[in-house]
Amino acid sequence: MICENCGVEHTGEYGSGRFCSSKCARGFSTKSKRKAINEKVGQKLSSRKRWVEITCVSCKRKVKLPYQRRHQLAYSRSCSSTYTNSQPETKEKLRQARLKEISKGNIGYGIKCEYRGIRCDSALEYAFLKWYWQKNPNALIKRFKGCLEGDGFKYQPDFIVDDKIIVEVKYDTAYIGDRLNEKWQGYVERQAAKKELLRTSGYEYLWITNETLGNNFYREAIKEAKQKTCKTNQDVIE
Repeated sequence: MICENCGVEHTGEYGSGRFCSSKCARGFSTKSKRKAINEKVGQKLSSRKRWVEITCVSCKRKVKLPYQRRHQLAYSRSCSSTYTNSQPETKEKLRQARLKEISKGNIGYGIKCEYRGIRCDSALEYAFLKWYWQKNPNALIKRFKGCLEGDGFKYQPDFIVDDKIIVEVKYDTAYIGDRLNEKWQGYVERQAAKKELLRTSGYEYLWITNETLGNNFYREAIKEAKQKTCKTNQDVIE
């Protein structure tokens, strides 16, 4: 008998007798496609040795990457995260999440604790004290006593540093919108008047937000402040 794959004469003892061996039986089904298969395998092996140059969508750095990563948009995970978080749809998701947390009272407002013996009425005040003393270990920081007045408006700043720098600690208002209650709306509307009083007070001043400190630093401070909290009052927002 003649093998249908290799054409060698054989006894016919293997299988139905069409092929001389299991190797020929397996190879026969792909024989007609062998050229295409070999070309595909060759291209894949060749691509592993090729490089492509991309421009990172975040840092704009030009980098060479292996060919199989040619569709990658960012240079690194950090760049990818930065780019993703800068997109409008991502910002909107973060805004919605922030609104939800605000409504639950879970973003640090109203935390009552101390840092180095100084009263903190929010996690952000706690974070500011820790942040400022890390940068200025010899600074003298106290709660501000008294009030600032002007144009029928009066309010009490949070801290004073070295008796010359007034510090106002306020949460960033980027996520505050019409969905929040009147109390929060009033909180937002008063910020411009407070800044004007600080500007004309005769003191130097710092306007500190969670963005100033860095959100990672602030989140860690929240955890630490909650562990030291002796009282929580979610109605306290200033």
